[in-house]
Amino acid sequence: MLLVPFVAAPRADAAEDAARAPSTAPSVSKREREREHDGGVVKASRCMAACHNRGTGRDACLQTCARRIERVVNAPAPATLEQLSACLDDCYTDTSLRKTDRETCKLTCEQIASLSGPGKR
Repeated sequence: MLLVPFVAAPRADAAEDAARAPSTAPSVSKREREREHDGGVVKASRCMAACHNRGTGRDACLQTCARRIERVVNAPAPATLEQLSACLDDCYTDTSLRKTDRETCKLTCEQIASLSGPGKR
């Protein structure tokens, strides 16, 4: 006598129910997930990096970036933003860095800022 293991066939009703069930997960874009995950560090870094080529308008641009980041959920503390800005400034003022090295420097700044965690509210 040959024993065959019993395998239940999937129910057709279950597949239909799953297809008709409303999705409870909100639709979230990749950028929104990124923003939620890091508290806006990447957004701040991109904004601040763009300011470094502005010359005399750099300080006003950096202040605008800081105001934008304050509106992000779990935003970094002001001290973290200052640290990020100083780190990025170092990346841009070091003339010995090649373009790829500068990008690595910026990523390192973002990682350091991300490790600081969100600010207290």
